[in-house]
Amino acid sequence: MHKVIVVEDDRIIRRGICKAIPWEEHGFVVAGEAGDGEVALDLIEKEKPQVVISDINMPFMSGLEMAKKIKERSLDTRIIFLTGYEDFKYAQEAVKLKAFDYLLKPVDSEDLLTKAKEAAADWESEMAKEKKIIESLPLLEQQFFQKLIRDGEQRLDVEKELSELGVQLEGPYFAAILVKYSSELEDESYAFREKMTNVTSSVFQEINSMVMNVGTAEIALLLSLENEEDGRKGLLAEMLFEQFSEQVDHQVTITLGRTYANLFEVGKSFLEARLAMDMRHIMGTGTVFSLDDTMSKEESEEEPLHDLVTKLETQIKTGLPEKANNTLTQLSAAIVERKNVPLSDLKVLALKFSTMLFSEIEKWIKEETNGFNSSEVYKEIMELHTLTEMAEILQQLIEQWSTAMYQRREKNYFSHVDQAITYMKENFHDSSLTLQRVAEVIHVSTPYLSNLFKLEKGFNFGDYLLELRMKRAMEVLSSEDIKTSEVCDKVGYSNPQYFGICFKKFTGYTPAEYKKKFR
Repeated sequence: MHKVIVVEDDRIIRRGICKAIPWEEHGFVVAGEAGDGEVALDLIEKEKPQVVISDINMPFMSGLEMAKKIKERSLDTRIIFLTGYEDFKYAQEAVKLKAFDYLLKPVDSEDLLTKAKEAAADWESEMAKEKKIIESLPLLEQQFFQKLIRDGEQRLDVEKELSELGVQLEGPYFAAILVKYSSELEDESYAFREKMTNVTSSVFQEINSMVMNVGTAEIALLLSLENEEDGRKGLLAEMLFEQFSEQVDHQVTITLGRTYANLFEVGKSFLEARLAMDMRHIMGTGTVFSLDDTMSKEESEEEPLHDLVTKLETQIKTGLPEKANNTLTQLSAAIVERKNVPLSDLKVLALKFSTMLFSEIEKWIKEETNGFNSSEVYKEIMELHTLTEMAEILQQLIEQWSTAMYQRREKNYFSHVDQAITYMKENFHDSSLTLQRVAEVIHVSTPYLSNLFKLEKGFNFGDYLLELRMKRAMEVLSSEDIKTSEVCDKVGYSNPQYFGICFKKFTGYTPAEYKKKFR
């Protein structure tokens, strides 16, 4: 049954609406009635009716004022306004308040019942849509975090993905918290998430945080912070732990990622929280800790490793693959000698250096990295268990980088296509310039040069020669007071008519039109 509440200051009309219409026969129950909007508002909050039938003009609080309050309090109900002819001017404002409909007094019972049915059906439709969204949202959120882990923050448009999930984080700093709860709580996952949202809202403005599903028995909190030292991240973690440890006997583990200054790096913060969570078998379950807490604090032993890490960073940035490979070997040996570097530290180093190496590789080649897909590498890093695995992944990337670098440099120095292009740039004004002539100059066959152009540059010889000549013609026409026939001579055409056809096809203008428009 749908609930309906009648709000009307005229007692006779109000009772007539409540009693004269067979509401129950049509799936309604009259949940209450009121003589003004102020009394009705409390009744509506309590009963949460699907339909409210209200007079527009009433004492104490009008129907319009009541509608505004309903909207402000986000009460999900459909309002049908009743108005006399003299109050019809209020109808426009009722439309602005998104009232479902309005009827002129005196009201016909059948018309009112029909409108009430339509309003209830509209409410049902909206609820069905919301239910579908709510049911699908956890899956969409899980898919987002899976992509974040699989693709890495360099590959994923985090802002766009969050926007599609209805998440807005203002910044200017961002961080992630990961909460893992015991399997016994899975049956209460919705209530668990709801409570987390309430606790988070007490620390952050709603727009500055977001509670999202990660996977089975895991929830992530994405936070918008004021600065790198914003203490609310730690405060929230402690508050959440305190709230749930009292009820579930330390069955909740919470980990914190670092704080970053760019939204796309919230993915990095989440990965750090995930890596820290992977250390819970050492750090203990039912506690709160960050990735930094899992790392060694022994300063005397830390320095050599820190130096080698810095050295490797520098060698990658300055383009020294052989030296970087040697330093990686030294770093691996130092980690073996130390014997107490956590697995999470290795994963962080691997993520850091693999990202740097992919960036270097992409500087030298545009194609996919010959079997080293970044998403596969990131996945391997998340699943690695030994130092040897980490070293192998990075060594293979360094080898890929070295090969790409030297192959590209070799092409730059010895490519027949580059030699051909150099010659064409110097001689395009010669109308007798042909593919055959260029091939003879650089000592290769005509078919070979033709195929090589397409293979290396993605365009053919004729297209490139046309572009050279047309761009020079555009330059001359826009800067010099010169006849079209003279332009032909400058760019390698002996027939002005043919030049005109080529020029219009390339630019969309005749030479005269182009000169007039751009000179």
